Amino acid sequence: MSKKILVNDFTEKDKEFFPLSSPQKKYPEQLAVLQNAFWQLRHEKPPKDDLLKLLMFFSPKIRLSDGLPTEQTSFSITAKEYSDLTGLNIKGAYAALDRVVDALYNHSVIFYNEERGNVRTRLVTSTAYKNGSFTVSFTHYALHIMYVFNKQHPFTKLQIKSISGLHGHGLKLYPLLVQNEYRFNFEIAINDLKEVLNIDLESYIDYKEFKKFVLKPHIDLINLKTELSVQFKAVKKEGRKASHVSFTVTKKCTVKAENQAEKVQEKPNLKIKSIDVYRAIVDNNLLSRFLEFGENSEELINRIKDDLKNNDAQRWITKLSDFDIVL
Repeated sequence: MSKKILVNDFTEKDKEFFPLSSPQKKYPEQLAVLQNAFWQLRHEKPPKDDLLKLLMFFSPKIRLSDGLPTEQTSFSITAKEYSDLTGLNIKGAYAALDRVVDALYNHSVIFYNEERGNVRTRLVTSTAYKNGSFTVSFTHYALHIMYVFNKQHPFTKLQIKSISGLHGHGLKLYPLLVQNEYRFNFEIAINDLKEVLNIDLESYIDYKEFKKFVLKPHIDLINLKTELSVQFKAVKKEGRKASHVSFTVTKKCTVKAENQAEKVQEKPNLKIKSIDVYRAIVDNNLLSRFLEFGENSEELINRIKDDLKNNDAQRWITKLSDFDIVL
């Protein structure tokens, strides 16, 4: 018989571990921004696609709100907004929104805290419907996840438009790919990837099945519906069978035009040396985050040099700014 894991309920005392403070950058409204801790949460019930999407849709409303939000702060979404985001007609959007708001109210997650162990919390404190708007108030922990972004609380920025076009495993694959886009190329063990996607380790034992039913259809959709261009292949590291998947991730050229509001402004005649970029990476202990697969430090410096030579300094300015580093 397996030992039952002790889970504590979130209390007022727990709020001290997760103080709310205004983010230095609030980011434009087309982005959903959440702490990476969100993707490590255990859900007491597997979240359906529309629940995950609704959280993303509320993300900009929370971080762009006036003043510090509290558990009493109300955030609203209309059936018209939901229709525009999902492509449903108004009647379908109203019915779907009514259903998903109710599911969100009853949804609980579990996270681990060194002081308290496993802690359970809901994400929403109250919901209401009035004058065509569904209103939600979020719990303290949910607000912390969607409002506090800094080095101590690393986060991921996702395109809401991209999220709207995904479903199933694609909704979990997309954040993983966004988080690792700066690497250009990265590998992940198949078992670790299954855990990310909440797939039983005994499922899709044959890589060909995993590729056919999970990877290919959802990567194809990500390539079609999002700002990312993704390629993947199997890698054999442990015997004759595929043990890892290698992803190559880039952003489509059109994204640069769409994201002007998010870009870090360049100074006139800005001159940046490759050694300055490299030192910023090393001094902030980010070398492992920026090295591409199989790359050494010298090759990284040469890659930086090539980008600077091709007048692509903004690429490194933007990458470093994600870690609150200013050159």
